[in-house]
Amino acid sequence: MKKAIKAIPLILWMALIFYMSAQPQLESEATSNLATELIYKVYHLLMSSSGMEIEEFFARYGQLIRKLAHFSEFMILAVLIKINYAEYRKDKTFLMPFLYAAAYAASDEFHQLFVQGRYCSFKDVLIDSSGAFLGILICHLIEKRWKRKENV
Repeated sequence: MKKAIKAIPLILWMALIFYMSAQPQLESEATSNLATELIYKVYHLLMSSSGMEIEEFFARYGQLIRKLAHFSEFMILAVLIKINYAEYRKDKTFLMPFLYAAAYAASDEFHQLFVQGRYCSFKDVLIDSSGAFLGILICHLIEKRWKRKENV
């Protein structure tokens, strides 16, 4: 039962990624623009008077923010996969979760071929997979440190 409950966040996260990928290009762009606008407002508050108008901010950082969103969502996915995978297998908890996350990234991009205005991008698969790799690496380093503290 405990294992099944741990799988719920993973399943919900995968469903969220699928839902976001199923949005037509205009909807997806609107969602990205909302996130970029929010980040701009925070940036503007922190910098008080940056002199940068929102249009310039979008032009400079809009694409970067969008790609960081890809990176982050697959970093979280990989961590959730790793947590669930470790429940069943104690070996290969670095490689297999990474491969599962990378495969989901590839399938996510393939899925976008069938969505209006969206396209499949190998670059996005690499960005997603890089996020997954970093997420698993961070988990791995935390686990090593934790085990080292337990053995002291």
